[in-house]
Parts: sequence; C-alpha cells; structure tokens
Amino acid sequence: MRQADTFNLRKFLTEGQLEKNLQEVDINLDDKEQSVVDDVKDEMSSILKTMDTELEKASKSTNEGLLTVASIAIALPAIMGLVAKFGKAAGAMVNKVLGKKPTDQDAYNQWMTKLGHIADELHHLYMAPLEAIVKKFVKDPAKAKKISSGIFHVIVATFLIASGVTAVKALQAKNLSLATLEGALSAVKGGEIKQFISGLFSA
Repeated sequence: MRQADTFNLRKFLTEGQLEKNLQEVDINLDDKEQSVVDDVKDEMSSILKTMDTELEKASKSTNEGLLTVASIAIALPAIMGLVAKFGKAAGAMVNKVLGKKPTDQDAYNQWMTKLGHIADELHHLYMAPLEAIVKKFVKDPAKAKKISSGIFHVIVATFLIASGVTAVKALQAKNLSLATLEGALSAVKGGEIKQFISGLFSA
C-alpha cells in the first residue's frame, strides 16, 4: 500500500511515532477506496503545512508562545479555507469513484462502510502528524490530543458533507468518535467551525 506523500512527516514525528504511524497504515482498502485517499494527499499535506505555519504565527502573538482562544482565531481562517478545499476535492472524488449517495438502504450502508474505511485510513496517515503539530503549541498532552482529534473530525465531517452524507449513524469507522463527528458535522453545517475549534482550545 502506498504511503501518503505528506510535506515532511519526519519533521513532526519522532522515530518511534513515525514507526507506529506507518504500522497503523496497513488497512485493507479496495482499489476505489485507496484511489480516494491517494487523490486527496496533496490537500491533506497543504492542511498540515498551513496549520504549522499559521499556529506558529498565532503563538507569537502571546508572551508565552502558546496558543490562546484569541490567538487561535487568527490562524483559523487560512486553515479552514484549506479544509474546505480538501472537503470539496474528497467529496468530488467519492462521487466520481464510489458514486453518489444511494437511495437503496443496503447500497447506502455499503457506501457508508466504504466512507468509514476512507476515514480510518486518513486517520492512520494523518492523525499522528496533526497531533505532533498541535503539541508544539499546546503543552498539555491530553488537551493536545483532544484538540487534534477535534480538528481531524472537522476535516472528516467536511468531506462527508461534500460527499452527500447528512447523518453519520451508519458510518462504521474504528478510529472516529461518532459523538464528536456528529458535533463536527453540526458545526460544519451551521457555519460554526470557528466556535467548535475555539471551544477545544478553551476546554
């Protein structure tokens, strides 16, 4: 299975983290699912690179060099612009390769299962580098993990909505929290992504 061609994973991962991340990548995707993952790797790399740059800028606006709710608001527009671009690209690829959301219940369940596989693969490829970036600016490991997970769920929610998904109850993904995903889905639908992510930093 091809590994994601992200901009520089080693910059954000220790050798142990990188080894763990690459081991977790081995998911049994079919060719269509893999083609969706491969098609959006450039967009995901752009999100990671922009996150690192924008969070660095935002952290410099505080005396401690750490992120606050106020400073994260500075970084979010550029980051969320790329997340929206990713969602559009992923949604278009899903509709092209897997087809649009089926009306038949059995076909719909199978379609959602495939989306769950794609979400799991994205998690295995990109969660560790995303978390490594956040940890540079959020020193509490538990909080950094929660923030990283929340941001990742927003990314997934954006691509699901662009694919035609309106509810996530039928999604079968091993590494996603359906409760968090439902919250992210509501935030994306309601135009409240800024509030959702800012809430992760203030919690």
